[in-house]
Amino acid sequence: MLGCDTVADSKLSSEKLKSFCITLLRQVDVPEADAEIVADNLVSADLRGIASHGVSRLPIYIKRIQLGLVNPCPRPRVIKATPTSLLIDGDNGLGQVIGFKAMNEALALARAQGQALVGVNNTNHIGIGAYYALQAVREDMIGICLTNASAHMAPWGGIKPLLGTNPIAVAVPAGDFPPVVLDMATSIVARGKILLAAKKGEKIPLGWALDKNGNPTEDPNEAIHGSVLPLGGPKGYGLSLMVDILAGVLTGAFFGGHVPSMTEDFTSKLNEGIFLGAFKVDNFMPVEFFKKRMDQLISELKDSPKAPGVVEIFMPGEIEYKCSVERLKAGIPLNEEVRNELNKLAKSLKVEEEI
Repeated sequence: MLGCDTVADSKLSSEKLKSFCITLLRQVDVPEADAEIVADNLVSADLRGIASHGVSRLPIYIKRIQLGLVNPCPRPRVIKATPTSLLIDGDNGLGQVIGFKAMNEALALARAQGQALVGVNNTNHIGIGAYYALQAVREDMIGICLTNASAHMAPWGGIKPLLGTNPIAVAVPAGDFPPVVLDMATSIVARGKILLAAKKGEKIPLGWALDKNGNPTEDPNEAIHGSVLPLGGPKGYGLSLMVDILAGVLTGAFFGGHVPSMTEDFTSKLNEGIFLGAFKVDNFMPVEFFKKRMDQLISELKDSPKAPGVVEIFMPGEIEYKCSVERLKAGIPLNEEVRNELNKLAKSLKVEEEI
């Protein structure tokens, strides 16, 4: 399936993989409920075919907990509240935990007021943004998730990384079709894919990144120490900047070049920011009427004339949805390098179980 590579040395059920992740997180004092959130987020990424943000991220999360750079037992608190907005201090907790709980707060406000915006500071890498936007869809709301990230992208025309790949996620409910889910980095590629290529010993396509001197490179290791290129040149640069303003500057989190590298800086806390939005469809029209209109739009797009060689026109998030359906049945393919790294981590944590 397009976008859902199933070639790997082994496949694991999502439940087995989730249980394994929970066990490892519990070994570094992450509470059971929080460990379940993190594991569900990571496995959801792998189910959706986004291996760069899946369980391959767990070793770096645990390493940062062990170094005292992430709080395994955070107590997030509201700094400022209005009837339709909150500003939350994430107490340096795991990003998945803080993001999930912050979106739940946004949904509670939106149920009462029709819409809500929630800003979060003092948190960490949140994984896939779609996870949080889809929390809203399950309540027939439209969800938005923006987050800033470590500075790995230079401003357009520059060579010094001063912005993150700062992703944008928007999820919209539909009727007979799956939700429409846009979840994208504002760089030409998520940096996690470059990290994964380096881990696999693979080259990256030209046009993904520059080396530290500003030259195009196919070497993921050179790219890691260089700069990812923005999506669409100056347009991606502008989008990344706006995400950084909303999720970083506005929330009180670090921003721009002040956000440390999660994978390279093992002395500094990340203090990343999140900007979440949720609003009820029935602020504007009845939900079922909206879903019928969404289905009409989707049908017209998918049934439109196709370019030569194109078999199907996909909606944003549709490939990931189909991938998750397939992998829930057949299992999640796990790259041998990732599997070995997770088993090595388990052994270091005195966990006898292997995957």
